[in-house]
Amino acid sequence: MRRRVVVLAVAAAVAWSALSLLGLASVGRAALLVLGVILLAAAPLIVAADAAARRRTPVRATGTVLACEGEGVEPSGWEYTLTVRFTSADGRDHVVTESGRPRRRPSDPMPVRYDPRDPARARLDLGTAPAWTAAAVVLLTGAVVTWFAAR
Repeated sequence: MRRRVVVLAVAAAVAWSALSLLGLASVGRAALLVLGVILLAAAPLIVAADAAARRRTPVRATGTVLACEGEGVEPSGWEYTLTVRFTSADGRDHVVTESGRPRRRPSDPMPVRYDPRDPARARLDLGTAPAWTAAAVVLLTGAVVTWFAAR
């Protein structure tokens, strides 16, 4: 998510520069204003989507990391694919694999959330901080873009 926001901000800056050079700054300003408003509206949607996913997976369990693959970009380290095994309340083992996660060593404990009616719909539980951080970045980017477009 962070990478997408940075790419979006760079693309907006390049587009703005190109429109300014072509003498179409007013069109660029309107486009930036629209982009800023979209980003401002998207920020709470990120948190709402995370809350909805948490409601769909209400049961928590502690799993064990089986594998951690990928090329992490330090210091963020959020570019790994984790494979985690957990045991559901009915005693059966399940495996969940997710990408874009922080580095963990095999055999490390990892919190998991799952739907007891369908444990295959499990997800790694990193808490609410990643969603709130992404929402804050999108909100700040939207505010800056809107401010530049409106001035």
